[in-house]
Order: sequence, then C-alpha cells, then structure tokens
Amino acid sequence: MDDPVVHAPGRSEKAGELAWRGDIERAGEAGQNGREAGLLSRPACASLLFSRLVRWRPQARTLVLITVAYLALCSAVLILRRMDISPEYLFVLLLPIAVMSGRFWGFFKDWVPFVVLLLSWEAMRGIAPLLGMPVHNGALISERWLFADHLPTILLQNLLERGWLGQVTDYTAAIVYFCHFPVTLGVAVVLWLVDRDQFLRYAGTLLGMGFVAFLFCLMVPTAPPWYAANQGLITGMQHVLSYTLPSKLSAYSQLLNPNPVAALPSLHAAFAFLGYLAVSKVYPRASWIMLAWCLAVWLSVVYLGEHYVVDVVAGVGLAGASWALSRRFFAPRPAALRSASVNAG
Repeated sequence: MDDPVVHAPGRSEKAGELAWRGDIERAGEAGQNGREAGLLSRPACASLLFSRLVRWRPQARTLVLITVAYLALCSAVLILRRMDISPEYLFVLLLPIAVMSGRFWGFFKDWVPFVVLLLSWEAMRGIAPLLGMPVHNGALISERWLFADHLPTILLQNLLERGWLGQVTDYTAAIVYFCHFPVTLGVAVVLWLVDRDQFLRYAGTLLGMGFVAFLFCLMVPTAPPWYAANQGLITGMQHVLSYTLPSKLSAYSQLLNPNPVAALPSLHAAFAFLGYLAVSKVYPRASWIMLAWCLAVWLSVVYLGEHYVVDVVAGVGLAGASWALSRRFFAPRPAALRSASVNAG
C-alpha cells in the first residue's frame, strides 16, 4: 500500500517506537536482575510490558495495515458464527484501533454522532412499508428492455451455478454482500486515521446519500429481483441468500422493520463506489483495490438476485453526484477551520 497523500496527525512516532523497544529491553534486564535478587516477579515484568504495549503508537501506514487486517479477521469470525455484521458491533470492535491511534476521545467525538446517525437511518428505512405505497416493478421492465428480455441475474446464475463452482460462487457472493458495512466503515476508519477532513467529507456524503435514497424508496418502493420472482413475475431465478449464510441479527436489528422493496438505487453499489472515490484521494496508487471491490459488489448483488443492473447504475450515479456535491459543501469547512486556527495562533 502506498503512503497516503495526507499523513495522520501525531508527534514523535519514531521516538515512541524507540522508547517502547527500550522499555522492553529494560524490562527484560529488570526481570533477570529481579529474579536473581528476588525483587521483581514475572507478573510484574509482564505488567510493565503490557502497559508499554498499550501506549505503543505505530506509524500511520502500519496502523492502517493493522486496521485492515483486524477488521478482516473480525468480519471472518462473525460470518463463520453466522452473525449479522452491523454498525454497532463494528463501532465496539474499532475501539482498540482508537486506543492505538492515541486519539481515543477524538474517536468518540467523531464517531459517536456518525454511528448514531447511521443507525437512525437504518431505523427510518422501516417506515416505508408502514405507508402502504404500491410496489413498483419499473426496474424489471427497464432491465428486460435493455437486455432484450434477458435478465442478467438469470444469465449469471445459469452460467456459474454448476456443481462445486456454483457452491463456491454462491458463498463468495454472499460473503461479499454481508461485508457491506465492514468495508464501508473500514474505509471510514482508514480515512479518519490518515486524513480527518476526508473522513468528515466521506461520512457526511454517506449519510446524505442514504437519506436521499430513503426519500426515494419512501415515495417509490421498488421490488428487487427475488421479490418479483416471489410474485411470479420472474421464473428460473434462485434467491441465493435464502439458502446461504443465514445470519443471526443483532439485538438492535431485531427491533427494526426491514424494507424489502428498496432496490432502487442500490446502496450496496453506491457505498462501494463512494469508498473508491474517497480512498483515491488519499491512496491514489492503491485505489485499484477499492475499484476491484466495487466490481465484486456489483456482480454479487446482481448474481444474488438482490438488485437489477439498473439499480446498480443508479447507485453508482448517486454516489458520483453526491461526492461531487460534497466538495462544495464539505471542502470549504475544513479549510475555514484551519484558517481560523492559524489566525487565532
């Protein structure tokens, strides 16, 4: 991974690392001398090493790599345990990263409002089914018109669902689908570590984009492919998520009323593309990783029968337009704050 364009705040990272190594050496010497003199016990030596480890402040690049590996491991464990990977779980899991960054209280000030608003948006999505608005299948009509009456979901499933290859494809696509929030918040924490201004822009754009999609789905509930298949409008399609990786919802998610007819625009596609746009500003040479993730998400949601290609295109367009608008609304604010700070100094 290349170095970020804007580096993380912090001082004397090298000095901190040298001090940490020096304390380890001193602890080892003290442990040896203490054992000989009967003064320093092994638990006391371990306690000293642990206290220094807690205060260890890795360099920005190292901490980013640790964060990515840590989130990947946590997500894998949750998926294996068939648990829903929800924002509130991820917030708690990110607390050790906040400690290692040396900005623990700053993490709380930035992330508590972000996660609370994100969870509030999740709760608002349950309002749409209560309004009783008619469900639209316009995306299905558009899809058939664009692809000469051939649905990409059925074409992909017929092409890939063959023996063991089909099983591997089913589970791979399901894992990509369930990593929606880990990757979304993973991008957010990486941005927070290396460029707080970019994090604020990303978080604000994400929430604003979600609210726009909520309003659209409130007024125009749109059926996904699997819903249309259940209504007999599509034949020959498998709802892959119904038999792969069933997950146990978190306590908060169990309280919500999920909206099954919010296919257009696809927020899976939109959030992934927004992550690519944000990361490309900080890690230009490594942004191809996020672009590859976007392609995996787009293919997966169509293959699984969760979205039409039209939904994906609408989501990508929403993300691109939202990111462009955010430059107007969010970019001047950090610049003004920096200017005010310089003038105050």
